[in-house]
Formats: sequence, C-alpha cells, structure tokens
Amino acid sequence: MKIALFIPCLVNQMVPEVAIATLELLEKLGHEVVLPKGQTCCGQPMTNSGCFDEAKKTTLKLLNAFKGVECDAIVCPAASCLVAAKENFHEFDNSIEAQKVIDKLYELTEFLHDVAPIESFTRAFPHKISLQLSCHGIRMLDLASPSEEMGPKYNKMEAILERIKGIEIVYPERKDECCGFGGTFALDEGSVSGKMGKDKAYYHAATGAAYAVGFDPSCLLHLDGTIRKQKLPIETRHIAQIINAAL
Repeated sequence: MKIALFIPCLVNQMVPEVAIATLELLEKLGHEVVLPKGQTCCGQPMTNSGCFDEAKKTTLKLLNAFKGVECDAIVCPAASCLVAAKENFHEFDNSIEAQKVIDKLYELTEFLHDVAPIESFTRAFPHKISLQLSCHGIRMLDLASPSEEMGPKYNKMEAILERIKGIEIVYPERKDECCGFGGTFALDEGSVSGKMGKDKAYYHAATGAAYAVGFDPSCLLHLDGTIRKQKLPIETRHIAQIINAAL
C-alpha cells in the first residue's frame, strides 16, 4: 500500500525516534511511504482550551498538506493527535476533499490490526512489557475495550504484540486509568496531573516489566518524566519501536 505519514508536532519535536521507527517498520512490511510537506499542529492544544478561532488556521494548514496526496492510507503514531485531527478537520472543513482525507486517517495500531495485519515477525523481543492503555486510543478509537463497559474484551495492541517471540505482556493495576497528562490539563491542573502520572508510573514499575509500552507518545512522555524523576526501574517505549525491533 502507499501510505502518507502524519507526524504530529509533538512527535517531530519531542520523540522523533517514534517517527523513524514508524517509517522503518512500514517500509519493512513492504509499504511505500511518503511524508507530505507542510504538516503542522493538529490544533488540539488550542481546541482543548476553547480557542477554536485560533486553532482553525493551523488545522486547515495541516488538512491542506494531505489534500490531493495520492495514497491508500494516512497513518499516524499518536492516538490523541489523530483524534483531534479527525474532529478538527470535520469541524472546520465540510468539503468532499476534507472527507476524503478523514476517511483515510488511521492510528498506527489501528492500521496494523484492522487494515494491513503483520504476517509474521522475524526477531524475538525477550522482555516483559506493561501495556499503557491511553484514554483517547481506547475510548475514541476503539483500540481496546475500556474497563467501565460490559461486553466482549479486546485489545488491538496486545493482539499485535503477543505474536512476537519471547515477549511477556502484563498490565498495571487499574490498567486503563488516565495517566494524568490530558493535554492542557497537565498545565491547568499541574498538581493533580503530576499525582496521577506518579501513580500510573508506579503501577507500571510494580509489574516488574522492563518497558511501559503504549500507542500515545504524549502519555508516554508524561510517564517518562515521572519515571526518571523517581528513578523507577522501568523505561517507556512506543509500540512502533517494539514492532520495528521485531521485524
């Protein structure tokens, strides 16, 4: 498939290694990957704060970067940014061209589970990992079933990773409780956000896992700050990095 990469500003500026791992794994799987120019912020920090007029110009610039790009899918390695882009694109542009872009948007885990499943892994990853189930991914993209809902249980991240030889998957206590980042919530309610992040980081460390692994870089960055400050015996990794290492 021909894939256009959507690399949010947070990934580009803070964790470029996640973008590199995403590119590498998609190419290893035989996909043709392009990176459309002109990408910018999805507008989430502004819309989260109610600044919709200020968000519109930035959002439309990002949308225009993908309009007319010939591709089968637009893949993003950041769940919360993808959700914001989908919502903001729809809010600020109701054209047919905009809808065509929206229809091609996929979070990386979603794409690798629902659209183009990985046939096999070539390398082992002999480590215990604790899965970080971030709010936007499970409650707005259906990447896993949230604990507050009844019905069949599923987890697309686990379904992909459990096929890697040598990997051991565990979950922290209160496995899908918010890590406390919440975008601008971490700025507006710093003390509450910090306590939530500390609790979550300790839950992950208590599993004895080598890595806390998730699909949302913003949540992983929040946890990583606490882990390093508290000197906890665990590190954070994005799912793209684990998959890339196993291909």
